[in-house]
Amino acid sequence: MCGIFGCISDDAAGKVLEGLRKLEYRGYDSAGLAAIFADSEGPIETERTVGYVADLVSKANGRFNDAIISIGHTRWATHGQVTDYNAHPHSSEDGKITLVHNGIIENSINLSDRASKLGYSITSETDTEVIVHLLDHELKMKPEGTDHLEAFCSVISQLEGSWAIAAMISGLEGILVSRSGAPLVIGRGEGNISIASDVQPFYGACSEVAYMSDGDNFLIDRNGINSILDSQVPVFEKLEGVYDEEDPGNFPHMMLKEIHDQPTSLSNVLSGRISADGNHAKLSGFSISPSEIKKLDRINLVACGTAYYASEIISSYIRKFTQVRSEAFIASEFPAKSVCSSNTLTIGISQSGETKDTLDALHEARKFGSQISSICNVIGSTIARLTGNGAYLHAGPEFAVASTKVFSNMIAAGLLFSLTISEIPEKEQRSIVQELRKLPNILSSQLSDLDDSILEAAKIIIDSEPPIFIGRGGLSSYLAKEGALKMMEISYIPCLSMPGGELKHGPIALISKDSPVIAIAPTDSKLQLMESSIRECKSRGARIILITDNEGPITDLADILIQTNTTLPDLSPFVNIIPIQLLAYHVGVLKGVNVDRPRNLAKSVTVV
Repeated sequence: MCGIFGCISDDAAGKVLEGLRKLEYRGYDSAGLAAIFADSEGPIETERTVGYVADLVSKANGRFNDAIISIGHTRWATHGQVTDYNAHPHSSEDGKITLVHNGIIENSINLSDRASKLGYSITSETDTEVIVHLLDHELKMKPEGTDHLEAFCSVISQLEGSWAIAAMISGLEGILVSRSGAPLVIGRGEGNISIASDVQPFYGACSEVAYMSDGDNFLIDRNGINSILDSQVPVFEKLEGVYDEEDPGNFPHMMLKEIHDQPTSLSNVLSGRISADGNHAKLSGFSISPSEIKKLDRINLVACGTAYYASEIISSYIRKFTQVRSEAFIASEFPAKSVCSSNTLTIGISQSGETKDTLDALHEARKFGSQISSICNVIGSTIARLTGNGAYLHAGPEFAVASTKVFSNMIAAGLLFSLTISEIPEKEQRSIVQELRKLPNILSSQLSDLDDSILEAAKIIIDSEPPIFIGRGGLSSYLAKEGALKMMEISYIPCLSMPGGELKHGPIALISKDSPVIAIAPTDSKLQLMESSIRECKSRGARIILITDNEGPITDLADILIQTNTTLPDLSPFVNIIPIQLLAYHVGVLKGVNVDRPRNLAKSVTVV
């Protein structure tokens, strides 16, 4: 959420607009741009708009060509409605100071009261504008020639909360930057130096990157990074990785492409993590050895949203295949004091590696003595650098806001982790690992053999009451939660999910004639119980959308049968998540939703 990009270069504004375009995957509702031109000491030129970067380009209409310094922003609203005047950048009353901000200033109300008493008018609803006025006041109160960075640091010291801030001042040949709790990185390439919320926009423009730490305040200019006396400056290092362009190819949407990417992304997460003989999992990268992990009192998993539901499945694997106690926690509700000690491991799981709630949970875990690690997708992300150990998901960039292929890679990495530290019989591990190696081909076959059943199910859902997702046996009930979330994210339809056995304890009151029930029923030890749950719904008039690999009597209960390929029961989430994701996708498309960028959602959630 909230993307920042700034640049000092020839055609700086053009580079900023391109940088913002590469940050669009984060999710946003408005965009803005500011620029300084050579030999200009007047007000800084700005433009803001509700909508997308393309709307900003149209509104700017070439006015920012030839800028030498520029900052831009994509806003995900937290304070104030989605309007032009709440969009960033925000400027001082004389237009000579402008800034962009990601995060939340928790004491903004008190600071705004102070600014009002100093004679400033707050014209937006944001928690950002007040920072501009405080900086303006600080500079005006200081003697002529006061160092801009010193004044900037003085204002930053008054803030409480989390932020990444980039500011420009007319006449200053640089960008002032500050980081505390929200990501901000610095890139350097031939003829340019840039700042951004993450490294994505640097590919193709920068060859080096420097990572800011919490508490850093710098002036970035053509010569590099400048700090106040005795402050450490981050060292530039080689920018690793490559940038994949957001290109749906033959697919109408990135989300659909990324669903179909899963055989490849799954191959990537497995690569190099299975023994040479193909019989054992060998997931490395953790700072403590498998033998040490086996002696832990417990393993905590902390995550949010889709990553949390993946964590529930991973925790189930750990409990089944090892002797170590494990539990998944919603990161914002993590009871660190109760579950952390020196003999515990807390693993943060995140697609972006920037999720603020997960970061906070990891800090709390370490505070109470736990060792910390991470499983995330973005190399060099804040969570990866905080923990310094763990596993990358290697799913490739995921541009659609709603996660699909990363979810599958999370549970794959979690299964590899569980098997690496397991003490199950060798024959059992060999069976699982060998089937795991086949999964990319199984998924590829399943995606190639799709029929019209998912689209027919989508047509039922779009004209019905809110659907209910059910499953039994842990893995399927956790998958039902992800199914309900995906449907809500993509279609805006309220959904419920629950273990099938819980229906009769209250929720069954919601079922009436033609209520859609999505039943996840792999061929496992809970199949007969699942059949009973489906009959309870069917007898009350529900329309059953059945996702199963089974070909037995349970299929007679289906109004719509979505057949999956067969695999081991422990691997059923991999084959069952595909139709669940496709179902949400088709409902969203039928409703006319922008499935790649649903309203109000952000890919990288960097506020609490």
